[in-house]
Amino acid sequence: MRKLYILTLLISSFCTAQNLNFTIDTATDNGTTITETIVSGPDTYVLTVDHSGNEELDNLGGGDLVFFLSAIDPLTPHRLSITKNGMPTNFNLNSIDYDTLGAGTISVTNQDDEVISSPTAYPLGAGSLTITNAANALSITQIKINPTDTDDLNDFGFHNINVEILDTLSTEDVSLEQSIDVFPNPSDGKITIKNSGIALEKVVVTDLNGRTITTQNLEGITTDKDLDFSSVLSSGLYLITISSERNSITKKLTIK
Repeated sequence: MRKLYILTLLISSFCTAQNLNFTIDTATDNGTTITETIVSGPDTYVLTVDHSGNEELDNLGGGDLVFFLSAIDPLTPHRLSITKNGMPTNFNLNSIDYDTLGAGTISVTNQDDEVISSPTAYPLGAGSLTITNAANALSITQIKINPTDTDDLNDFGFHNINVEILDTLSTEDVSLEQSIDVFPNPSDGKITIKNSGIALEKVVVTDLNGRTITTQNLEGITTDKDLDFSSVLSSGLYLITISSERNSITKKLTIK
């Protein structure tokens, strides 16, 4: 029987949820990224759309804009993130609208590559991307819009990214999330914690019922760490929590 193991990101600061709809109608393209800004009361929210290729804005008519990929790296996903007053935030994704010049298949994942929308074939026309795993759209920090074919991001334009803003992430929260990764995943039980300079104190692996399977002291290590759980983890899905002195991050770990 397969089991589920997960690494969990804990964020300590909270704010009142704010629903926003980034229409893309007022977005700007600086040649590297596309951004749209919404000012609500004292707060400024910025959606950033990033891609290694040539992103462009297209007018569908009447000032209704969408973003799409015109060339280069057609199989690389669009990456969307949001800041509040210059600080990264986490958010719930409610919906994304599309317009397409031809049929194609699109999927959506979050920052941990967990599936929000499984690969879905969409016909010529317009509509909303189908969310198939709503839980993976909650409390996320990034949206990845993934093509299946080389023509998909050329044919598909996206707009009306509707989100609910949750927390503003502290500098340490952002640093921990961006500095720590676990690979390979899926794994045979032997993993590497990739670390870009954060002093890590402990790693804990639990099952889905919250039972601790194994704990290891990392003793403040600031470099990559190899761990072998093959003798204690059977095939399945687990939660692995990696802690620094003040914060922790949790990710899903699949054992083959």
